Amino acid sequence: MKLSHRLLLVTLALPFLVGASVVASWTASAIAASWKEDGFYAVSENAPRAAVVATLGRPDVVRAFGKNLWWGDDSQHRGPNDGRCVTEERYEYFLTAYGVGYSSDVLVV
Repeated sequence: MKLSHRLLLVTLALPFLVGASVVASWTASAIAASWKEDGFYAVSENAPRAAVVATLGRPDVVRAFGKNLWWGDDSQHRGPNDGRCVTEERYEYFLTAYGVGYSSDVLVV
């Protein structure tokens, strides 16, 4: 096979290989996120941090908690944070993230 034929073959195949790798990566991330979503909704209020880490694994980000309390999705607003929630640990995935807030005694708020 001549070099020009090989170059043409690689040039034509490359977009398909890139597209397939993008689809495979997205699918793997979506599956991992759905497993974590099941675990996230299994977290109960007042659970110790050790139980959450056993279910969800180590968090990606630890930061100070924000101004508002939520439970579950955006429709579950519980009002302003009255100081009982001091830290948030986030689990971040492709196109989605889950956060768990903890009190000063490291229990889920």
